[in-house]
Amino acid sequence: MTDEPWAARIAKVVAGEVRRHRQQRGMSAQQLSDACAEIGHPIARSVLANFESGRRPTVSVPELLVLAKALEVPPIALVFPVGYEEETEVLPGRVEHPVTGLRWASGEGFLPEEGEEGRRAEYNWAKTAIVRIRQFLRNQAVWQRTRNLALDQRLRGNEEAARATMRLADQQWAMINQWGQEAEASGLVMSLPPIHGEVTNFLIDPENPVPSSFD
Repeated sequence: MTDEPWAARIAKVVAGEVRRHRQQRGMSAQQLSDACAEIGHPIARSVLANFESGRRPTVSVPELLVLAKALEVPPIALVFPVGYEEETEVLPGRVEHPVTGLRWASGEGFLPEEGEEGRRAEYNWAKTAIVRIRQFLRNQAVWQRTRNLALDQRLRGNEEAARATMRLADQQWAMINQWGQEAEASGLVMSLPPIHGEVTNFLIDPENPVPSSFD
C-alpha cells in the first residue's frame, strides 16, 4: 500500500484490468477507443494510453461501464480482479479477497465485521432492495425447477409423484406471489425483465459453437 490517495490506487487497479482484458482479446488501444465511441461514450486513444500507463490517475463511473461493455466483461471485474489476484483494497486500507469485494459490490454478500457491528451490517444489507429482489429471483428459480420436475415425472408416467410435486410447486408459487405483494407494498418495483447471460456449465465459442470445458 502506497501513500497515494485510495481513489488513485483503485484507478490503477482498473487500469491494470483494462490492459489485461484488452490484451487478452487482442485489442489495440485504438480498437478499444473505437468500441467505446460506438457504444456512445468516446474515450480517446491517448486517454486510454495515459490511463493504462498511470499518467491519468482517475476513472469515472461512466468510463468504467463503457470500458467494461467494450471489453465484454462485468464492470465489477475491472474493480476487483477475481481470478487474478489473492487480495484487493476494497476500501481505504481494508484488504479483502477479490471475491469478497465482488460479492459485496454485487449484493450477494456483505463485508464481514465483528460482533454487534457485524450483526447490524448483515441486518441492513438484508433489507436492501437488491438483496430482496435477488431472493425473489432465487425463489422463482426453485419454483421453476420444482415445476420442471413435475413435468418430467409426468412424461415418465409417474402421475402420482407428478401431482405431489406440482402441489409443492403451487405452494411455492403462492408464497412467491405473497412475498412479491408484500415487497410491492413496501415500495419496491417488482416488474422483472427476462434473465439474460446466465453462466452455463460450459463455454460456447461463437466461431465454433460446440460446447467445450473451461480452459
